[in-house]
Amino acid sequence: MLTFLKSTILSVVRTLGYEILPAHVVAAAQLSSHALEERMSAAVQAVAAAEASAAAEAQARSEASAAAQVASEDRQRVADELSQCKTMRQIHWQDAVEIEALYRQFVFPDLPKREGRAALLNDLIGTTISEAIYIIEFLHQALRVPGDICEFGVAQGATSRMLATEIILTDRKLWLFDSFEGLPAPGPEDRLIDDIFNLGSMSSYQGTMASPETEVLDKLAQVQFPRDRTIIKKGWVNEALKSADLPAHVAFAYVDFDFYEPIKDALHFLDGVMPAGGQIVVDDYGFFSEGAQLAVDEFVKAMGGRYSFQIPLPFAGHFCVLSKLG
Repeated sequence: MLTFLKSTILSVVRTLGYEILPAHVVAAAQLSSHALEERMSAAVQAVAAAEASAAAEAQARSEASAAAQVASEDRQRVADELSQCKTMRQIHWQDAVEIEALYRQFVFPDLPKREGRAALLNDLIGTTISEAIYIIEFLHQALRVPGDICEFGVAQGATSRMLATEIILTDRKLWLFDSFEGLPAPGPEDRLIDDIFNLGSMSSYQGTMASPETEVLDKLAQVQFPRDRTIIKKGWVNEALKSADLPAHVAFAYVDFDFYEPIKDALHFLDGVMPAGGQIVVDDYGFFSEGAQLAVDEFVKAMGGRYSFQIPLPFAGHFCVLSKLG
């Protein structure tokens, strides 16, 4: 188009003859041709840019529509998964009811009933229903003697909440010991037995299993356990046990510290404040880290018969119970 217009103008000039037209007219004709060419070129570029913009907008709309479809499918998938989780939770809740009933009938006939216990058993994380029932049974045995209740290794607080509901009608305090920084660095005694997270080495577990203190307090608030009866000892246990604010008497303790040194520290502290008849449940005996079993075995041997030692039924889990005799 531009070439045609330019050639037309120049053709007129040639036809009339450059010598017939004044020089400024010829120059003007040539200038007009160039200006028109530039304007037409700009117009073509503008049209091309508009077309490109329209294409980009169409592509964006297409991509947005596809993204919206994916998001809709993701929301539906999440909704389906949540629905399935709720269904499975209901199924497991019934399992908890039945398992507790079987234990009460055949293993722990003196274990008192408590409304709402099965729901909390079902919500435990990292503790089997069977181990939890052992914890509750020996907690109630320990309530025959004076002293508060301790948990060493709190994590997200599900077991703390369970303990709290079992003592809520008493005046006993709940002492919770945890760094809230996850597992410490393992010691030489802590050789890996069960690679539960498939991390490949014991040292890789440092810092894992951490939960915030607020999560624990939230769980206790859910069951309306009195805040003034909750004492959280935050920090590594070897330092926390140097504090002046510690329980004078402990009737029951659940120790879930995983590693040799913190378990050893907790057990030796408990021996000094636990009366005869007190009970200690130690988690991970013969599981995860060799250090857990080693710490218990050395402690029992060093105590010279002051504690009875028992392990649970084979299917119940990996833990042991220490009962103080005198």
